[in-house]
Formats: sequence, C-alpha cells, structure tokens
Amino acid sequence: MVARKVLAAAAVLAILGPALAQDNPAPSRIAMPATGAYPVRQDSTQLLGSNLIGAKVVSITNETIGRVTNLVVNENGAVEAAVISIGGLFGVGHKDVAITFKSLVIARNKAGDAIDHVTVAATRDDLRQAAEFKPLSRQMVEKEAALRR
Repeated sequence: MVARKVLAAAAVLAILGPALAQDNPAPSRIAMPATGAYPVRQDSTQLLGSNLIGAKVVSITNETIGRVTNLVVNENGAVEAAVISIGGLFGVGHKDVAITFKSLVIARNKAGDAIDHVTVAATRDDLRQAAEFKPLSRQMVEKEAALRR
C-alpha cells in the first residue's frame, strides 16, 4: 500500500516536474518598445544634444541672452523645449526660462559639425519678464514644503 502511494507520488512529480521547473517571470507592467534600428552615424540634418547644451543664445539683434542649459524631451523622444539660463554670474542670480524648440533658429559652425549659436525672437528683457522654468524635481520639493506648512 505504501509502495503504491510512493509510486503514485513519483509519477505525479515526474509529470509535473518539468512544468514546476520552468521559470515564469512575473509579467512586466511596462511594455518595452521593440527596437530594430541602431543608427551608426549622425545625419547632416540631425543635432547632438551635447552640442546644443551650452550653446550661446542671442536675440535677433545679436544681443547675448544666455546659454542653453537643458532640453525638455517628451516620452516619444521629441525635444519640446530648450531651457535657457539668463543673467547671473558664475551660476549665481541666474534664471531658467524654457523656449519651445520650434522657436529656436540654430546656426551651425562653418564646418557644419557643431552649433555656433542659437537665435530666439526675444530680447533679454523679454526673457527676464517670462515665468521661470521649474523642472519636475523642483515642483515636487516645493509641493512637499507647502504640505508641511
């Protein structure tokens, strides 16, 4: 009798063993986009973000306004805005203002492989009066501080 139970248990384990041994990872909550393209070179119509960040920003009248300090990129990978730092000296007293990417006129250097400057249809005074750009991290800190009060 005991031998039958042992044989039955062994048979069940032999049948279920491979199924139990399989790794069934938890389903991912984030759907990963399939990628099949791995660009190997930059096209002449494309810009590198590293060339744009740090670029000098000038007005239409060639008045120096500031420098591009960051880019705002949406979830689809499109650049929506450039953050421009205006005023200040050595990072003190500056103000960050975002300008839509479509509003920028980007001038390349003579070789065409980098950015010489960026022109915007605004003056330094226009941007000084514009609302300051607040990244999400700063918004969250301010929100937490307001809740503590």
